[in-house]
Amino acid sequence: MSPGAPVSTSLIFLILSGIGWFGSPVQGAEAGGNEAELAHFRRLIKVRPDDIQANMHYQDLMIKADRRRDLLAEYQRRLQARPGSAVGLYLYGRLLTRPDERIEYLKRSVRANSRIFHAVVDLGRAYYHKGNYDSALAQYRTALELKPRSAFVRNLMGLAYYHKGYADQAIAEYKRAVKLNDRFTDAYLNLGLTYIYTGKPAKAVEIYEQALRFQSDATERRYIYRNLGMAYAQEGRLGKARAAYLKALEIDPQYGEAYVSLGNLAFNRGDYKAAVDTYGKAADAGADDASVYLKLGVSYFNIRNYESAITHLQNAVKSDSLQIDAYFYLGLACYRDGRHEHAREALEAYVRKEKRISKNSVVFDAKQLLDDLNRLRIRSSIPGAHKKE
Repeated sequence: MSPGAPVSTSLIFLILSGIGWFGSPVQGAEAGGNEAELAHFRRLIKVRPDDIQANMHYQDLMIKADRRRDLLAEYQRRLQARPGSAVGLYLYGRLLTRPDERIEYLKRSVRANSRIFHAVVDLGRAYYHKGNYDSALAQYRTALELKPRSAFVRNLMGLAYYHKGYADQAIAEYKRAVKLNDRFTDAYLNLGLTYIYTGKPAKAVEIYEQALRFQSDATERRYIYRNLGMAYAQEGRLGKARAAYLKALEIDPQYGEAYVSLGNLAFNRGDYKAAVDTYGKAADAGADDASVYLKLGVSYFNIRNYESAITHLQNAVKSDSLQIDAYFYLGLACYRDGRHEHAREALEAYVRKEKRISKNSVVFDAKQLLDDLNRLRIRSSIPGAHKKE
């Protein structure tokens, strides 16, 4: 258990948010949607109902206008009119949020027409998110038969190989992706992270420095600088790591993950006051997930501000009940603050949730503290026991 260690930045840079992951964002799609744009794509789709790009832009606009339900109903009507339409099945399937339903419709689309590149890739991604990496890879290979020079698909293959446990194959795919597109930041990020996670930070530094030479977009460069800092930190070059994080923040002062990384540097050198300040900035910048609350809580605990520690650790477990370490530190903080019942509840939750009992000595410490709390409770229930002390 090491709350100060850099949190594994999941290899998600190419698992893009939103629906419109092919092509550039639709211009003019502001909050509430753009009726002129919508009308344009409706006319286009009416003439060419199987135009994938037009349909995808239309979907993006409708989703941005918070009209997903209307869109689903519209595609249901389309499928009633053309039940076997591969495009209709795909467009409906990519809107579904239940994984099994989504996979089923995407499979039906691919069976109806195996040459719809978008459907093949999306089916692969759906399998990937279910943890079925072999099926994902099979779909990506099919997609490469349709578009052999797709850097995007090579990057997706790298992800699948990495999570399947084949780091060397992942590295090979990421390298192919950046060879196909030397400005593909996501592939650089994932390639460098794979080097970091396999203990090769010098190679990660080399990759990120290469990425900075090719990428001029400031938004993309902030991600590269942050990851470059992670590589430097793993090498033990903490001054360079700090400089890289500050460079990322110079580009984007609201980049929460860069503040988290700076906080990790402060925490690891035992400067918990600086860690509190920096993790606090991370939370203010929007990096308010459970791991940040955990780091803030442990930092406050280490400067003996137990009340603030309890507040942030409670936020951590509320935000993510799988943040098991937060229960342990919450129990300690409550114990130090004299809140024995709350301490007992938190420690019992920690022991119950911790699945690595045979390998985790902290569970033993938690049980020992629980025994102490139980003895205190028994003694306090005996009339006059406090007088004997």
